[in-house]
Amino acid sequence: MKIEKRGRRTILITECAYCGTELERPAYARTLEAKRHFCNRSCNLKMMNAELNPTRMTYETRLKIRKAHLGKGEGKTYPKLFGRHLHRIVAELKIGRKLKQGEVVHHENENKRNPSPDNLRVFSSQSEHATWHAKKRGDAQ
Repeated sequence: MKIEKRGRRTILITECAYCGTELERPAYARTLEAKRHFCNRSCNLKMMNAELNPTRMTYETRLKIRKAHLGKGEGKTYPKLFGRHLHRIVAELKIGRKLKQGEVVHHENENKRNPSPDNLRVFSSQSEHATWHAKKRGDAQ
């Protein structure tokens, strides 16, 4: 932490206690008294959560919460794994990379509860996916 004079203003130069980003703040008495400085509220909350509740969201805790929630729904939605749709995770593993923004994962048998790799197809856009469905409807009639 250092203090610089810039004209008539006094500036405090420090770094975020959570992410290490360099910060410049007006050097008021209350800023100088603060033990830690954060670049935004999100970093402040992450730091507080890590200190006050260090074991809250470990992998084991997340698994336990997931198991508690499994089977409670009506089976009408896509299955999820830690908050992400399972079919998207399986599609990423199948193609060997993360899905890009806008890419759509299609279920060949139209069963949204079946995330097997053979059942999934990745379209580069929603319009390409809609075109595929339109052609399929046209062939069926």
